[in-house]
Amino acid sequence: MRPVRHVRLKHFRWLIAFGVTVLVLGGAAAADAASGPAHLKIDATVGSSASGQRAALAAGAQSSGTPSEFSTTADPVSLDAPVRVPRTRPTVVTVADNAQFGNAPAPSTDTVSLPKGNWATVVMSITGTEQGRQYDRLAEVSDGPTQIFLGVTPEPTPAGITWHVQKDITGYLPILSGTRTFSTYVDNYLSAIDTGIPALTVTLSFYPAGAGYAAAHVATTDNPGLAGAAINQAGPAAPPADPGVPNDLVTLLPSGDTSDFNTVNAGSSLSAAVTLPDDIRSASLDLYAVGQSTDEFWWGLTPAYREIDVSIDGKPAGVVWPDAFVYTGGVNPLIWRPLTGVDTLDIPSYRLDLTPFAGLLSSGGTHTITLTVAGNAGYWLAGGALLLSADGPAVTGSVTADTLSFPTTSTVGTSDALGSPASVASTESASASYRIAGTVTQGGSTRTDALSQSLQFANDQTDVDSSCTSDCYQWVHQETTSAATETVTGPHEPPVVRHDDTSWTIDAPNGYQQNADGSDFFLPASVSQSYTDVAAGGGDTTSLSESVTGYGALEEDNSAATITNGDTTGIITVHDGGYVYQRTIVTHGGIIVQDLSS
Repeated sequence: MRPVRHVRLKHFRWLIAFGVTVLVLGGAAAADAASGPAHLKIDATVGSSASGQRAALAAGAQSSGTPSEFSTTADPVSLDAPVRVPRTRPTVVTVADNAQFGNAPAPSTDTVSLPKGNWATVVMSITGTEQGRQYDRLAEVSDGPTQIFLGVTPEPTPAGITWHVQKDITGYLPILSGTRTFSTYVDNYLSAIDTGIPALTVTLSFYPAGAGYAAAHVATTDNPGLAGAAINQAGPAAPPADPGVPNDLVTLLPSGDTSDFNTVNAGSSLSAAVTLPDDIRSASLDLYAVGQSTDEFWWGLTPAYREIDVSIDGKPAGVVWPDAFVYTGGVNPLIWRPLTGVDTLDIPSYRLDLTPFAGLLSSGGTHTITLTVAGNAGYWLAGGALLLSADGPAVTGSVTADTLSFPTTSTVGTSDALGSPASVASTESASASYRIAGTVTQGGSTRTDALSQSLQFANDQTDVDSSCTSDCYQWVHQETTSAATETVTGPHEPPVVRHDDTSWTIDAPNGYQQNADGSDFFLPASVSQSYTDVAAGGGDTTSLSESVTGYGALEEDNSAATITNGDTTGIITVHDGGYVYQRTIVTHGGIIVQDLSS
């Protein structure tokens, strides 16, 4: 189950309301124009101290004489490529209609009848509005107990903002039928300063097959790719024109919980007991996971290494080295106005290949799936569901090889620059390689599914005066790479081979200065995120390259003009067969100055 919803507010956080500095502690707000928090350091703004300070602000409230930047702010945008759909008329179902989330709200629920049909694509569309001042908040949509969307709300402005998100949810078709109850939720809290009330409208658009798009079919051994937006461990997603989907979905529901998205505290795990069919031919774990509290900025901590471990009946079954998402108030909120970070508004699930365990999972009885976050220094929200292709005669088989072990141990080294403990340089690295293979026998035919993956991690940081007794600075660079191959051998020739290579890099140099009495502080910061994914299999080759680089300078001064400067540039390129999508967005001072796409 989850903690008290406002647990994040038990840590120091900045709320900048231009003219007064508000220190939030334990969920209560108090004006503090004199001294500021005693243990503030800039890497706390990126979450590196135990206090976990973060900034939210109300742009446009500048005093006279200030630069014109952020006097107005465009509506939030992201670089996400558009969802590709057939040119057929969709059936649209509304599952949340302007649902508003005030102080400690309950989820908004709606029970609807979903249409029947031969669907090629199902698209979730979310439109959000908000006005005032507010922190970024997690936004969630679930179908019954199953999480199908996770994202972050943008921080609003006094004039108000509107944003839009679209997500391909075709991979959840096994539960997108009949009468279903959907829950929409934003983890929001109000105070005299935090006044923003996000409102969401959520619709599902069911597109019939046609115009070159086939109806969704059950994924096969020869073509195991699944449709939908996710971070795939091995091989590309199914092409939009030929969508493969599971025909069974089993939610991982811990005992006593009503949702699959729950808290993983430091030193603890989440476990769910499941009873599965006896004819599983292929299996994937659809996993949502995000760090919270101190671990919202786990990549700025020392040690920074994190991994999410997945076990089946106590045996290592899969691992995720997570991506460094940054929320819309992260590091410096001006960086993300109006262009948000990579995958911020729509945080994708990780899809792990569990097919080597298909024979074991089909053996009858109850199986236990366990999730653990290694290195967790705060708490994470995590959970998901098994996506299964299951039909035909009973399946038998076993795991024939499993060299995965966890947790991986990182190596950390630190040095004092110029011989002073006030300037510390740290370096951290980790690597792992493993192979898991299993046999699946059905109807007298046996095949072997093998997954091999190699992972590399590196994090380098420099902290100058981490106590912030004077000017303090932090530089962070982190990179994670993965190379995975799935090979299926058996009665068919040649073998089915799928590859997926990814890299994720984040850089965050930033500083913090304040005057003697703490009435004025200055926060210059930059963040750069870069993500690349190249996948091939089943005759399909896809590539995605996405980067966002931004700078923000924020001064809170009770006696002089406020500094609010910033600009951000984002570039995305997608190749999928003959399909090419490119977009470049350049912003300055809250305004989009260039938006090019093809």
